[in-house]
Amino acid sequence: MNFPNARIRTYHGLRALWVSVILCVATATSAWAATDVELYKDQEVISQNANQEEQDEAIRSAFERVLKRVTGRQDVVDDPALIDALENGSRYLSTFRFEASDEFFTNILGEQIPTKTMMLEFDDTAVNSLLIEYQLPVWGSRRPEVLVWLADRSQDREHIVSDADSGPIVATFDRLSSRLGLPYILPIMDLTDTLNMEFPNLYGLFSEDIEKASSRYTAEAVLAGRLDRQGSRYKADWLILFKGMRIPIETAEGSRLEVINAGLAAMAEQLSDQYAYLSDGSDASNIQVQVVDVHSAKTFADIDRYLGSVNLITQSTLAEIAEDKVTFNVMVSGTQQQLADLLSLDRKLAPELELTLEEQLDSTLVYRWIAY
Repeated sequence: MNFPNARIRTYHGLRALWVSVILCVATATSAWAATDVELYKDQEVISQNANQEEQDEAIRSAFERVLKRVTGRQDVVDDPALIDALENGSRYLSTFRFEASDEFFTNILGEQIPTKTMMLEFDDTAVNSLLIEYQLPVWGSRRPEVLVWLADRSQDREHIVSDADSGPIVATFDRLSSRLGLPYILPIMDLTDTLNMEFPNLYGLFSEDIEKASSRYTAEAVLAGRLDRQGSRYKADWLILFKGMRIPIETAEGSRLEVINAGLAAMAEQLSDQYAYLSDGSDASNIQVQVVDVHSAKTFADIDRYLGSVNLITQSTLAEIAEDKVTFNVMVSGTQQQLADLLSLDRKLAPELELTLEEQLDSTLVYRWIAY
């Protein structure tokens, strides 16, 4: 993700050693290993004869969802700094069009009203600039998958929701995953999962059992929950397991959509705290990133280009070229650990083992380029 006036690419004399070769390097890059999420597109169903006021309201609703998705925070639309922007969402639109819809609205007379779908795409540069201006987080489109364990007692049986399931619960997860920009996976519940995770242990939200059962999956974070129903109302409790933390979420009650959203939204906020770009300057770090086994100008150019695309890096300077090692000084909006976590999502740089205590405590991250 590129942020206007936020990322500074600094070039010094050492880079001149490579310039003549790098100019010949192709600009193509390999595909990202992390899940790529669509952040700036949305849609709203409106009546076939919607007036301008109704269209403006549709734009506002879609813009609110985009802002929540980009920041990872559901309360961002309550920020007073965004009042004017929300009232003028069309300023941030890149394109929109209308498509046919097979839905119908029902008016107060009981009549069926035909509809159309308003397809909207907001300008990522304008949206990011708005958020950066008011020191709000911007969470990039490369996002970690969340493993979701759910013990369901809402359908008159005890059941662990799996990736083979369909029906209203999975449909709700799919809908909210898209709305929140939060990719997720469900356990496959094969023999291994069945042995590792019994329903009572999941329903009890016993973290050790959940962590053990989750270890076979490569998900960055785990969200475990239990779902009950009393009449038409649902109740859910959630537990986030992330980076060694065990974070319980306050019990949610309401519709199925509301209680599932409570868990997923809390997970999105936690991940945003870890990975989002924040321009308030409160947690800026100067870090060295060293890449070993760099034997060609193409590899160097790929590394340079990749670091320039990383969400948290606001400034990147080539510091040294020594034999097969290339070192960059990078300014990060966050901590060294946050940068290391973000780089691990893309699986383009593999961390090198640092053997001595001095190496482990310094501010240099050492990697090997593996995205060939």
